[in-house]
Amino acid sequence: MNFFNFYQNRINKKLFNILNNLPFQNSILIKSMKYGTLMGGKRLRPCLIYVIGEMFKVNIITLDAISIAVELIHAYSLIHDDLPCIDDDSLRRGKLACHIKYGENFALLAGDALQSLAFNILSTHIMPGVSHKSRLKIISELSNSIGCAGMCIGQTLDLQKDTKELDITELEKINLYKTAFLIRSSVRLSYLSANFCSKKILLLLDRFSISIGLAFQIQDDIFDYENDFKKIKNYKSDNICKTYPYLIGIKQSKNKIKILHEEALSILAFLKKNFFITNKLELLTDFIIQRLQ
Repeated sequence: MNFFNFYQNRINKKLFNILNNLPFQNSILIKSMKYGTLMGGKRLRPCLIYVIGEMFKVNIITLDAISIAVELIHAYSLIHDDLPCIDDDSLRRGKLACHIKYGENFALLAGDALQSLAFNILSTHIMPGVSHKSRLKIISELSNSIGCAGMCIGQTLDLQKDTKELDITELEKINLYKTAFLIRSSVRLSYLSANFCSKKILLLLDRFSISIGLAFQIQDDIFDYENDFKKIKNYKSDNICKTYPYLIGIKQSKNKIKILHEEALSILAFLKKNFFITNKLELLTDFIIQRLQ
């Protein structure tokens, strides 16, 4: 997918430039922020923002600002997730976790600073075609999706839930808040930046983003489950117990992904019938669903 590579390279350059223009470049804070943000990743959320924005004819400079903000939020969440007090992971994408490389104190501060920077970008960055009212809606949407009604409550539910009491309904609720809502927010932010107003279309986009968000999480669960089994033969670790494969098995997990995939594609088919150009979104959906199969 040439467009995916284009958008991936674009957001990587934008993030690099933003972080390199911050003050105190030699400080351990900035170094840890860069490390946590620029260490790799598919950049799925920004790509969704660009593709949805293209569908609604949003200026790409506006989409840059939104993509930067969302990816900074994502980076902050991963840095904090890896901390010993949360998931206690020493590796991230095959590299040392931020707190292992720079210390827990600086990893904590790096996450805080990245979150602050994200909202600074949304409030000050040039966003052609976006009114002040729409900008406020964008800021409100993102802040809501990562706080006590979104990502943070999802992490809280995860930490509070004993693995012995966890069932598939509870797991789906956790993943809905922890993972799917930031993906949904990415789609919503792109939509909110367009001069378009339709509750029906927004509801369809919500259903679409929740479907691919949950499918994305199940794919990660399958990968982690199989990877941990190969490496450490430890099915009883707390993180592995909180996965779809552990609770319902690999076969049913893949079947769940198939159902979510079909749901996402059916929504795109409806949008296409209503004269939206969904070709790139269809390709991106297939890529998200099938990336680990």
